[in-house]
Amino acid sequence: MKVKCQIKDFAKDVSQGRVSCLFDVLNNIAIDSSITNKNKSEDNDLIAYDERTLALQHLYDCTLDDLTIMDRGYPSFELFAAVHNNTNILCRLRKNIFSKAKSLFDAHSERKDVILEINAPKYLKEELRENNIPTKMKIRFVQVILDNGTVEVLATNVLSNDKLKTSDFKELYALRWGIETYFDLIKNRLSLENFTGQTALAVKQDFFATIFLTNYESMMTYDMNEELKETTKDNKYIQKINKAVSFNLIKHKVFDLLYLDNPLDEMLEQMEKLFLTNTIVIRPDRKSKPRLDKDIHKSTIATNSINHLKRKKKNVGN
Repeated sequence: MKVKCQIKDFAKDVSQGRVSCLFDVLNNIAIDSSITNKNKSEDNDLIAYDERTLALQHLYDCTLDDLTIMDRGYPSFELFAAVHNNTNILCRLRKNIFSKAKSLFDAHSERKDVILEINAPKYLKEELRENNIPTKMKIRFVQVILDNGTVEVLATNVLSNDKLKTSDFKELYALRWGIETYFDLIKNRLSLENFTGQTALAVKQDFFATIFLTNYESMMTYDMNEELKETTKDNKYIQKINKAVSFNLIKHKVFDLLYLDNPLDEMLEQMEKLFLTNTIVIRPDRKSKPRLDKDIHKSTIATNSINHLKRKKKNVGN
């Protein structure tokens, strides 16, 4: 993308990409990942990819036995229409997405779980008809009140109360936090953005190598974590493998495992012993800072700074 400036000498081109991942939050496995263009370019015919487009590509790997949980940047009529017979999705809503569901954002709403028929936007109807996709569909909206009193509204194409009860949604949506911790893992602990080269190929290689490494670590430690959960269930806190130890060890041993002729069983056994030398405890009741509502607290610090410079700060010269 081109970063413009009033002073032409300071204008420059900046490379940007968009990363998306379909992540199994129960088994800590990346099922499908992609790194694409974030911005379009007229110079070399690059196409811009938005989050919803990449999400639809991921959903081709899902079936009716799956439930994909998404944040509030994803829901739209197009998304629900595209997957209506292929898989199940659960999304958090913004207040301005589906007007028929606005009443559920009121904590005192009498309706907590309702199925509504939603119409496609006018500009989409012709395209949907050409692709034999319905222009009307039923979507289920569920109100969830968090422990701090925040009201969230979730939307899903799972209409049956037998499959998903109203009381299930709060716990289900909380599982989505696993993708946030996963991105934190690859960006900070594994330093994804510290690329080994400056070409597009080098960036792609680093990205997919990092995804492979996280999956490999999850597979190696899964059984050990299950055993630790069982053996420490009577303790005050359950223990698990320390990722700082496991990733450091795997990064140093991965080439030995994949390329050397040393006995594989012996190397894996040795690594497992090292994994167990420094476990950590899980503290489920740790309190975190309350999440700010972005619609209410929009760039508070930046707004206050601009307000100070424009209206309060007085520059007086002699």
